[in-house]
Amino acid sequence: MNSFFFTLVLKGAGGLLEDIEDLLFEAGCSDALVCSYNHTVYLEFDRTAASANIAIETAVENVTGAGLNVASIQEAGVASMAEIAKRVGLTRSAVNHYTKSTRGPGGFPEPLFGLTSGSPLYSWTAVAAWLHQQGKVDQNMMTVSQAAQKLNIGSHS
Repeated sequence: MNSFFFTLVLKGAGGLLEDIEDLLFEAGCSDALVCSYNHTVYLEFDRTAASANIAIETAVENVTGAGLNVASIQEAGVASMAEIAKRVGLTRSAVNHYTKSTRGPGGFPEPLFGLTSGSPLYSWTAVAAWLHQQGKVDQNMMTVSQAAQKLNIGSHS
């Protein structure tokens, strides 16, 4: 069994913030930390399971069983250079060098969004795979992003 860290973003749960911990605990989410940003509630899980797929799937089942709606899985989406740096413990400068191929072997994933604004966003799944190949992230971080993307929650909300 491995421990997998991932974040579920909830939809419309801001008004339930005071009661949400009890709801989640009763639904089997004692391994989730309840957080909020502005009025958006998100859950940081550290779940032990046989695989990343099972960890995420059971967390989603537990959360929906508590009557809450999962809007997205953070690791299935996009990430800015700053977020990439934060997730893997690198400096923003190091990530910037990777994106420009001035450090590392080259081949960093191309951005998907934000090009015209000057704030490029990258597929976290592609970046996690590239960083894993470079020995910068562990297997679990990469498999969580792949499992999250496979579930495809929130892609049509």
